[in-house]
Amino acid sequence: MKKTFLFPILALVAVAACSSSSTPVGVGTLPDAGDPDAGIVDAPAGGTKCSTARDQLLVPIDKTSTGVVTVLSDEAGVKTLYVDASAGGFQIAAKSPRTYIDLGAGTRVAVTDKSAPTSTSWDLALKRYVIFTNSGDTGVGTGGAVQIKKAFAAVTDADVLAAAPVAESMFDADCNAKTDRTEAPLTSFSDWYDYDDATMIPSPKAGVTYAVRGASGRIFKVAIKAYDALPDGGSRNNMSTGFFVLEVAEVTAK
Repeated sequence: MKKTFLFPILALVAVAACSSSSTPVGVGTLPDAGDPDAGIVDAPAGGTKCSTARDQLLVPIDKTSTGVVTVLSDEAGVKTLYVDASAGGFQIAAKSPRTYIDLGAGTRVAVTDKSAPTSTSWDLALKRYVIFTNSGDTGVGTGGAVQIKKAFAAVTDADVLAAAPVAESMFDADCNAKTDRTEAPLTSFSDWYDYDDATMIPSPKAGVTYAVRGASGRIFKVAIKAYDALPDGGSRNNMSTGFFVLEVAEVTAK
């Protein structure tokens, strides 16, 4: 039986028409969520093919997120980050921008949904349960991500370096939007959660880590530890969601 996902969905419009924009290919004009595969169809990262479809799917907000991003701990090369990607709560999320972060520094990056696609200063974008990297259809970065089915502590540098992060690809050749099971934009992070039919709340999958290539090519392993976190890393007990705890470690080739 097909399940119906009832938790709030962001940007559900699937568009079939390509853009007629005259902006030169290679100049990004778009924002937001992304997904597996590789780059903009028949156009380089940040290009304008399917740009109208992207605007309608991703609904870019031209302001900077005020979501708090803090480093809760930084020990033995592992940062634990608190990221407020609640976008003000699901009722007003559609009118709020994404939270963009620099994984290496563990900080929020002051870009808007409209300026983010042409910036290489951010590595991950988060808004409610939708997460994507700076690559392909979402930005001019060389980012990408792929899931490794191991717990964070068990993932070795060799595991991460052997992985092949996938760039974000939101559209097919006809500019039809690719969406996940909730009809949200399909991204390289779309499978990060389990869904509870009783509470209608997503929660991080256990034993899962992501190999993430940042916008400038730096490599990280990233695990999502919580989606209902307090600013000190404690739990809101699912009373509010969109508040992440991430574990992040940079990996370098030996």
